[in-house]
Amino acid sequence: MKKIINLALILLVTITVNAQRKVEKSVKVSKNQELFVHFKFAQNIEVKQWNQNKIEVRATVNINNGKGNEHFSLKTSKNNNQVKIYSDFGNYFKRKRSWTGSYTNKTELNYVVYVPKNSQLKVKSISGSLEADSFYGDLKTELISGNITIKKYSGEMLLKTVSGDVDVAVNKAKINAKTVTGTIYSDLKIDKTYSQNKSYSSKIRGTVNNGSQELRMSTVSGNIYMRKVK
Repeated sequence: MKKIINLALILLVTITVNAQRKVEKSVKVSKNQELFVHFKFAQNIEVKQWNQNKIEVRATVNINNGKGNEHFSLKTSKNNNQVKIYSDFGNYFKRKRSWTGSYTNKTELNYVVYVPKNSQLKVKSISGSLEADSFYGDLKTELISGNITIKKYSGEMLLKTVSGDVDVAVNKAKINAKTVTGTIYSDLKIDKTYSQNKSYSSKIRGTVNNGSQELRMSTVSGNIYMRKVK
């Protein structure tokens, strides 16, 4: 029985790997350009930094068990002020709906985004969660149903999600945190200038360690966690 289970697991992993497609895109960037990634659908968006003057996106794609993989691409646009990399599916979903009459799609889309240190990055997604072990620079997020996790950072953070949690390790910052139906939790010593904790909303404004760089966090239906840096 154990051999049968192990064989089944191996077959499942093999099928999953074979259904995946890997897509990469990189663009050289200048020092003062804003970097913008827009991934309409996603599971996880991992942000990493490196010592290269380019942004690179590595996507792992599985759309409808591989049937829609070839319709996925990463596209770019660029001007003096901004470099943008975004996901594109062509008209695959529209055509599939006309073929099958079904609006149901199974998508497994994961992204790893590499950007230079001390860059300005904006991330936008409907369904993706964002995480970064560390980030040095300015980060802005516009998520709909994803969580945000930042374990270490230095710079200005404008972190917004509609239906997700925001979890940030804070060393030094000027804080402005707001959740509509969630709760704000923290083990930090915050010099508060404003605090509200009601059944329908929580808000905190203040500073940690006399910080001057803004850490703005907002969510509608999630919690906010502000933690000490480990």
